Parts: sequence; C-alpha cells; structure tokens
Amino acid sequence: MTVLETTGANEGSAKEPIKFPGTKEERREERMRRRGERSKATEATENKGLIIPGLDLDELSRPEFVEPVADEKKQRRTLIRRRLQLSWTFVSFLLLVAIPGAATGFYYAFIASPQYVVETQFSVRGSSGASMASFGLSSLFGSSVQSSDSYIVSSYIESVQLLRDVKDQLGIDLRQYYAKNDIDFYYRIDPTMPLEKFTEYWKDMIEVSFNSTTGNTTLYIYGFSADDSKAIADAVLKVSETLVNNLSEKNRQQMTVVASKQVDRSEDRLRKVREDLRKLRSEEKTIDFKTLSASETQLTQSLETQLQGLRTKQLALLESVSADAPSARSLQKTIRALQKQLDEQRNRMTLDPSSDKANSTGDDRNIGEALNKFEELTVEQAFATQAYTTSLAAFETAIAEAQKQERYFATFVAPTRPEIALYPSRLLDTLISVLVLLAIWMISQFLYRSFRDHAI
Repeated sequence: MTVLETTGANEGSAKEPIKFPGTKEERREERMRRRGERSKATEATENKGLIIPGLDLDELSRPEFVEPVADEKKQRRTLIRRRLQLSWTFVSFLLLVAIPGAATGFYYAFIASPQYVVETQFSVRGSSGASMASFGLSSLFGSSVQSSDSYIVSSYIESVQLLRDVKDQLGIDLRQYYAKNDIDFYYRIDPTMPLEKFTEYWKDMIEVSFNSTTGNTTLYIYGFSADDSKAIADAVLKVSETLVNNLSEKNRQQMTVVASKQVDRSEDRLRKVREDLRKLRSEEKTIDFKTLSASETQLTQSLETQLQGLRTKQLALLESVSADAPSARSLQKTIRALQKQLDEQRNRMTLDPSSDKANSTGDDRNIGEALNKFEELTVEQAFATQAYTTSLAAFETAIAEAQKQERYFATFVAPTRPEIALYPSRLLDTLISVLVLLAIWMISQFLYRSFRDHAI
C-alpha cells in the first residue's frame, strides 16, 4: 500500500511512497481504519493549510494520500516484533541445540573416560528333593526352587550387602575403583561416599539379567580400566558363591533340625523308661519279673497243696485219737504255721504294701504291685522304642533330603580381562544427544507458537 507523507506547513512536496509489508487481511484492516479516519484527516489538512498543489481536496481525502501516523507506528512495531521473533528463534536454537550439542561432543571427544566391560555368566544348580510326606514332615520343610535362589543372587548383587561383604570378607572397597584421578569428572566419585549413596552409583555400573527359561544369570560390570573391571567381577563372584553356600547350609540345617529335635525327645523318653525299669529291678532284686511271678505262683500253689494234705491227715487222725492228743496238737500247729505262711504269700501278691497287714509279715515287697508297674513300664518302653525308631528313620531321611536340596554356584562363563574399551561410543552418543536436543527444541517451539496463536 502506498501512502503520501508530508513534512510540514512550509513544504508541499511529497516524498517517495512507503510500502509496508503485510498479509492480505492486514492490508484490508488498514484500509477500513483509514476510511473511518478520512473525514478527520481532511479537516486537519484544511485547518493547517497542508494542501498539496495540483491536488484537490477530494483526492487528498483518499486513504492512499492520508498520513496515518498511528498506523505507521503500529506497523513499525510489527516489523520490530517480527525481527525480534526471528532473533528469538535463532537464540533458542543456539541455547537449546547448538551450544549443548557442541559441549556434549567436546565431552565425548576429549573428556569422557573409556569404559571396559567384563561379562560373566553363572547359575545356581541343585537337585530338587522328594517329598517327606511319608513321615508327616512335609509341612515343616518348604520347597526350594532353583529360580528363587537365582533371583536372590541377582538382587544380592545390586544391594548394599554385597558391598559390605566384599569389604568384610575380601578386604576390598569397591569405591576405590571409581574414585581414581584419571576418571572424568562426571563418573569420578568421592572415595569416602557412604555405601548407601554408592549403591545407586553401583547399580548404574552393573547389569544383571536372569533367564527364567535356562536358569542362567548374566552379569556385566563396567570399569575404567581393564584390570579394575576384572578385579571387581572376581570379587562379586566370590561373595556370591559364599552367599549360595550359606543358603544351602541353612537349608540343610532347617530340614534336619526338626527331625533331630524329634530324635532327642524320643531318646529322652526311652531313656527315662529304661531308668524306671532299672530302679524297679533293683528294688525288687530281680531281673525277670515274669520268672519271679511264676516262682511266686508256684510257691503259693505248693503251700496250698501242703496245707490241704495236712488238713486231710488231721481229719484222719482225729478219727482215731482225741483233739487233745499230742500228735493231734502237733499237727494242728503245723497246719496253723503253714496257713500263716500261705496268707503271707497271698498278701505279697495281692495287697497294697502300705497296708498294716502286709507290713506285719516283715517283708515290704508286694509282688502284685511290682508286676503291675513292670507291665506298665514294659508297655511304655515298647511305645518309646517304636517312637525312637520312627524318629531315627525320619532323621536319616531328612539328611538324605538335605543332601538333595544342596545348591552350588556354577560359573560357566568366567570373567576375563577385556582388551579394548567398548564405551563410550563417542560419535554415536554425540549424534543421539544432538537429536534429543533438537527434538526438545522443536517441541518447545511448537508449544510456544501454539500458545501465542491462541492467546487472547
């Protein structure tokens, strides 16, 4: 659009027309505003005498020849804004892409320390034991699965406990390998860093993966020298093997301790019963109570037979002599003595030794009570012997099962000293960093322009 510009009251010449760039919509809006200001521009020109020679008033009232002072300032501000907009796009690209990309490339090319990788593969092996349901002990022993032990080792390698075990068992502080002066500033750590914080750094320097199909565990260890990475891998494998051995030993102890306690209880019970039997034999002064019972029974029967014979003889004698005869009296005394002896014998075999009648015989032994006690102890001994035999069998089975449950740490890919440094991939890492920065810058530009276009 062309606009005529006047310089003052004393000048009537027109300068070269000024062209203001803009879109079609902007030019249409400018024309509408100028038409609305046409009357005001005409009155201002007549009052000030700013009439250009050779042009009539109607021509001056046309928007092409009116000086829109306010619109010109606005258009100038629009031009400045557009120039600043272009400059901000350039500056943002410089700040978000060019400078960080150059710094990243410089770091990877001249500062980043080479990283050596050691690979090792191991597995936790062992045979799964059979069930102990035959002895009722299966509920006491948990089933051990090889994969669970492998998961335990994988978690152990990433834990702070491994760092402590390496230091306590091997006397090696893993922090010393990552605190050397030849390591770049980004990866170098303080050698006095607490182990809890060093654990997070340690997780970034290792990779542990477990294959549930094959049961193998793969371990990658990153170090800043070939010897350091090899030494770290050897230390990790040693303490991991110790862990597996301890788990296997605890598993065996867990399986045998219950059976061993059962054996101890059965043995104590059997020992107590045998001690009671020994005391009973010592008190009764006999070894075989069955023989004693038979002899006492035989003695009682013999006394009864003799007493019966004497009574028969007495009856026959009384038929020929009187009861006061010397022979009849002598026979009566013999019968009374024999009856007394038979009563004593019967009391020993039937009465409680605490009774007065039993103690009056002069013999505090009670054969019947001793026989009853002996029979009870004999039955209890039989049960105790059977329980002891069963517990011994369960203990032997537990030992066999514990041997089957044994785990061992098998390393089938031993760590070796690396020959070259695989990381960092300087060119590839730089390219990836620049692409990421470029993507971030493009997203930020898209969001900025979207918010600006929809701003009220």
